[in-house]
Parts: sequence; structure tokens; C-alpha cells
Amino acid sequence: MGNFLTLYPLGDNQIVFMKNRNRKDSNDRLLPQVQLDTEHIKKKLRRCRYLKKIIYAATILFITIIIYASTSSEEYIQETNKDWQLPLVAHNNYPVDARLYEPLTRLPILPLGPFKEDQPSVVIESGEDPVNSESAHAAAVINKVVRSLPEVAANISKLGPPGLVNRSAAVSVQGPPAVPVPQPIVSNHIVAKPTSRAPIGHAQQSGPSRPLPDLVKVSEEVARRLNHTKIMCDFLKVPNKVDSDIYYLPQYNLSYCKVPKAACTYWEQMFSFLNKVSHEIAQLGIRSPFQISKYDIRYTSHLNLPRKSFRSEEDQTDILKTTRVLFVRHPLERLWSCYLEKFFLIDFWTSAGIAMKTSGAETKCPKSITFREFVEYTLPLYNEHWAPVTELCNPCIFQPNIIGHVETIRDDTHLILRQSKLDWIVSEQEKISREENQMLDTIIYNYQIHSINWYSFYHKCLSQKELATKLWEVFKKVGYLSSHAVLPETLSDYNQTTIILELKSQFRKFPLSSANGRAQQLKMLKRDYDALPKPLMAKILEKYNTDFLLFGYNASLPTS
Repeated sequence: MGNFLTLYPLGDNQIVFMKNRNRKDSNDRLLPQVQLDTEHIKKKLRRCRYLKKIIYAATILFITIIIYASTSSEEYIQETNKDWQLPLVAHNNYPVDARLYEPLTRLPILPLGPFKEDQPSVVIESGEDPVNSESAHAAAVINKVVRSLPEVAANISKLGPPGLVNRSAAVSVQGPPAVPVPQPIVSNHIVAKPTSRAPIGHAQQSGPSRPLPDLVKVSEEVARRLNHTKIMCDFLKVPNKVDSDIYYLPQYNLSYCKVPKAACTYWEQMFSFLNKVSHEIAQLGIRSPFQISKYDIRYTSHLNLPRKSFRSEEDQTDILKTTRVLFVRHPLERLWSCYLEKFFLIDFWTSAGIAMKTSGAETKCPKSITFREFVEYTLPLYNEHWAPVTELCNPCIFQPNIIGHVETIRDDTHLILRQSKLDWIVSEQEKISREENQMLDTIIYNYQIHSINWYSFYHKCLSQKELATKLWEVFKKVGYLSSHAVLPETLSDYNQTTIILELKSQFRKFPLSSANGRAQQLKMLKRDYDALPKPLMAKILEKYNTDFLLFGYNASLPTS
């Protein structure tokens, strides 16, 4: 008959498994029929299936570990296709693209400069009749700026900074007797320090390619700026306080009041590096301040800056014991630079950029923000990146010992570093190709921001090719990259590495002198400001009027 089973139901949860052929024991007696619980059988079968899966997964994991442990990274590299493999070098036990190694390990953010200080007198054309009430108001504001503080104008003429000139109405300014200006003196206020440490593994090289600045003349110019600002403070009675961060290094008797878009990243690199002890610097693999990238300063915790607040009486006492440094920049250039970095590029897109372009519930991509839109949106708002210097670091209260200008950044930083016994940093600074490294760091900073927000915002808003195109345009605007350099439309990819290699190639293919780069920058600057209506331009001049007067800048676009 066979040995097939026959099922006999006995109840709700029980069945009897019976063979068609009766089974007997050794005494030829029939064995009893077996009754089994079906739920019990199902549980056992489930356990067996789970156990089988666990054993299977553990086996795969074990085999993977054995294969990984028995294979070195060198074997992986050797197995790659030689046709596309990048030239790799060992750096801290990681393979690094050899063509990017040198520039990526020294990425300073140096501000624009040095530029010539000689600037012609400002001429404001207002001969044509106003065509509407707004134009009339703009002309009134400009004339108010021209005629403001006549007693200050008399002293400005003695000090030498150019003033405002209204060609249509020659204003005869009468003021009090000229205040005698002290003769510029070489400053001796900086306390000499013990010889500072040299960077880990730093090798001294031969002298710089360019002649070093004449520190006597630089000291005289700094003293003249201090005298000018002191006289202005006595007349203007600026009510603002010091609200910005103060970076503080007591071991070097140095403090700096932060003014964004006025060489602040340069000083953040400096203070972040000097605040670290030698073994921390060695662990980070950093040998000079200019190896610290802008992205690291903004977003990494291991490069915290030594901050103090001038609002605290205790901190204020400590700060006033040090050499206090303040760097400023032409207000119109600083405002334009803020637009290019924060709004034309992507830094502020997920905050202020979206707010500017979004109407109603629909979120729009802010990749087409114009300079006029930026000015109209930000002018009534407070933010440290475009706030007047007097609202961040009021020099009448901060009382700086040195006022540096971004336009003469090289000369002014040489004076400060030499007197602070940081001569080796001067040598490092002179070895840097400022324009190329500035562009490289800007590329890395923007690509890292782009990748962080890739899945939440930027993948819907901006492609990597569009980001590369914007970076290319900014480099031309600021005079770092020749106008003849064109981003190819047929690159295989527009990722960070590809764009850096293409930039380096075209930077060398189309060399641009400092003079031609500055002329290219001023042309772009003038084009953007000429597109603004006169009433809006008048509001800008009114907002930054105190900065123009305190720091001796022309209230017009720079021309050299």
C-alpha cells in the first residue's frame, strides 16, 4: 500500500497522523496512534526558519570579515584601471590626489589688495533737475551728507582725506579753526614678546620675491589714521557700542575686533592657529595659519576661536591691556563683496535668499538674486556682514592701537606681525599665491555647503554645473580670473576635483597682472552700482556716512 500518511481530524486543534501500514514493535504488538498539537508544530517550524536565517547572515558576515582582513588597501589601488586612476600620494595614511596636494594644504582667505591708496576727489553729479519726488529726496540726502559737520570738513582738509564735492553747487564750508594734527610717530605701543614658536616642521626659505614694506612709512600711515579717527570721534560722538566678537590672545598681547568682509577670515586663521598648543597643531597636521580653510573655521569644533566680549567689564579690562587691531574696508566695496559671497553664491540661500524670492507658500530657488534686490532687502535689516563698522566695532570705544585697511592688507599685517614677534608667519604669507588659493578655498567652501544640503534643497535648485558657472563668474568679477577664461561646456563632470583642475589650468593659461585684475574688478563694481537708482544710492551713502567720515574713505566708488 505504501507509506503515505492519512490525516484524521479529532478536534479543533488536533489531528492524527496515521500510516496506512500498521507498525508493530518487537513483540508483534501494534503501536499506539500518535496525536500531535498543530500549534506546537508551527512554533517549532518558525524557530527553525529564524535559526536558519541567523546562521546564514552570520556566515556571510564572517566570510566578509575574512576577505576584508586578508586584502590591503594597496591591492585595491593596484587593481584599479590605470587609464583613469589619479596620481596618488600618501598623506596621513590616506591616498590624496597629488595634483591637488600642494594647493589644498595651504588655502588662505586673504582679502583683496594691496591696492594704491591715492584716490581722486569724489564728484557727485546732480546738475540735472529731479524728475520726481524720490529723485528730489535723493538729492537732498546727498547734499545733507556733503554739508554735514562743516567743522569736521575743515579738519579733513588739514588731514588730507578727500571730501565730497557737489559740482552743481559749490558749497563754501566754514568751520572752526583747524585742529593741529600731531606729527606721525612710529608707534612703540606693542610690547615685545619672547621668541614665538615656529610651526611644526617649518623650513625657512630664502627671502620673498617681492621687497618687504617699509615699516617706518607703514607706521606713519597707521599713526595718521589713528589721529584722523580720534579727531572724528571727538566731533561725531558716535553712540554705538562694541557688539562684535573680540578675538583675544594674551600670550601675544593681541586682540582683534571682528568686521566681516574686511579681512576677518585672515585674522580668524591667525588667531585659531596661534591659540593652539604645539601638540594639537601636530595632531591636526597643520603647519601654518594658511592651511586652515574657511570651511573649517566656520563649521568644525576643533578650531574654536578665543573670544571675549567688550560688554563684559572683566573682559573689557583684559582687552584694553592688549594691542587692539581693527581692519576696515571701503564701505561700498564691502557691501558688494557681501553680495557676491553670500547671495550671488549660495552661502545665505537657505535663509535670507529663500525669504527674498519666496512669495506665499511656494518656495522658490534664489539663484537669480540681483545686486539691487540684495540692497533693497538688506538695507533696513541688521546683520554683521553688511552692518556699518561703527555698529560692530565703534573705534571711539574700542580705541584700536592699529587701524588697518584691506586696501593695504600686506603692509599693515607685516607691521603687526613683525612687532608681535611672529616673523615666521610673514615668511609663510609671502610664499602664498593669494588669488589662486582664494579661489580654491572658495570652491571647496561652496561645494561642501552644496553637498551638505544636497538632498534637502540644492538638488532641486542648483546643479553642480550651475554652481561652477557662478564661481567662475565671481572670480572674474573680483579680478582673480581673466575675462578670457571660459568654463568648458563639455566637461565629463562638474564636481569639485574637476573644477579645481580646470581652474588651475586656465589660471596659468590666461595670466592676469594685479593692475589688470584690479581694473577688471572696478569695472564690474561700477557696473553693478550704476544699475541702482539714485534714491537707493542715496540711502546707502546715508547708512554708511559715519564709516566714510571716521575712516577717511571717499563716499564714492573707488577708481584705483
